[in-house]
Parts: sequence; structure tokens; C-alpha cells
Amino acid sequence: MVRASLLSLALGAAPQPAVAQEAANADQRAFSVAANTFAGCLRAAVELGMRVRMQPETFEAEFASMCLPQEAAFRDAALRVAVAGGQSSERARQEINDNIANGRRIFAADQATYFRTGKVPR
Repeated sequence: MVRASLLSLALGAAPQPAVAQEAANADQRAFSVAANTFAGCLRAAVELGMRVRMQPETFEAEFASMCLPQEAAFRDAALRVAVAGGQSSERARQEINDNIANGRRIFAADQATYFRTGKVPR
């Protein structure tokens, strides 16, 4: 522990108490689980849209209300990690909202591509 603290000081990083580091690790793990769960839910929704060959417009309308609990868990975990990393909560919320919207657009585009071409996007 002393060696790690000395190394941190030598590299210019302020040492973190073990409790703070443990909390940061727990937040990072929670974020990873929430991100994987949310992405998995979105992927399953798109696969459903592909299986039933749902019109892209219909799919997008329904897709907006899918995976909301997973999205909320992702949003909360991402906010904790971003704020702990020094980002303002306002800036973090905006970035998280942009990332979620972009991810949903990409997933919906995959379903639309499949509907148009019959080929599963990579």
C-alpha cells in the first residue's frame, strides 16, 4: 500500500483512500453491468423488429418506449461515474442523453436496413 501511494505521488496523482477507491470500482462495475444490460435490451428489441419484419416507422415509434428501465439504470450509473470523474452533472447529463439518443438511432437504423435489404447488419 505504501509503495502504491508513493508511486501515485511520484506520478502526480493524489492518493485515494481505500474506501473511495472501492466505491469508484463499485460504480464502474455497476456502470458496466448497466451498459451491457441496456445494450442487450436494445439488441433484443431490434432482433424482434427484424423477426416480425416490422415497418421501420412502426418499429421506431414502439422502440422509443422499449428498454426504459434499463435506460434509467444506465443513465444513473453513467452519471455517478462521470461526476466522480470530475465532470459537472449538467455536462454529464447532456453527454449521456446524446449517447443514448445516438445509440437508439443506430439500433433503429439496423432494423430499417434489415427491413429494406433482408440482410442482418454487422
